[in-house]
Amino acid sequence: MARKLEWDRALQNAAKSLSIKPSLIGYITKGMAFCGKQNVHDAGAAFDFAFTFANGDSKTTLLLFLIKAIALFNANEHEAAMMRVKELAAGPSVDQVACLVVEAYLQVQLGTIAFNNKFYNEAVEIFIAAAKASKFFANLPIHTMYEEFTMLFGWDLKSLWQSANRHLCTVLLRTGKYAEGLELYLSMMEVSDEATKASTRAWFAAFR
Repeated sequence: MARKLEWDRALQNAAKSLSIKPSLIGYITKGMAFCGKQNVHDAGAAFDFAFTFANGDSKTTLLLFLIKAIALFNANEHEAAMMRVKELAAGPSVDQVACLVVEAYLQVQLGTIAFNNKFYNEAVEIFIAAAKASKFFANLPIHTMYEEFTMLFGWDLKSLWQSANRHLCTVLLRTGKYAEGLELYLSMMEVSDEATKASTRAWFAAFR
């Protein structure tokens, strides 16, 4: 109920803002609110209006497509959202890193859902895909490159690579794949800076 009231309030605020002055962020917020209320149809219409503010800018257009995909994912349209992100990544002259960041983050969420439902084999496959995607931006400051995702969805991008690999390591160890889990832990330690090594070492010690 509390979550529903939050989306109702967000939708009211977006509608009020748009009645004063139509804007890109206003329509994005409206689309996200409709997705939060599981109203994918009206969310699509709101995002369509948001695209009119892109003014042909390819970066803004891609960002909008990715935001729309994330909002769909949050409306439990998981398969459709993931398919859209993969299709975007396959397009010509797109920001591959942005697509991979979104793909990895959503896969971590999907893997967590599978793990919590005890679908361990499925969780392993999903976390492997997330860890693989995260390799491409492991050394990039994605938390400053794509601040929009943090601002809109509260994503913690700074630790995304670490999160994807820790989740994978966890499910490997929980399913008795100790050699693979230990190998992954050691590979994480090998490529991490000192601060990350310290936190990973503490995490692994607590996990055991």
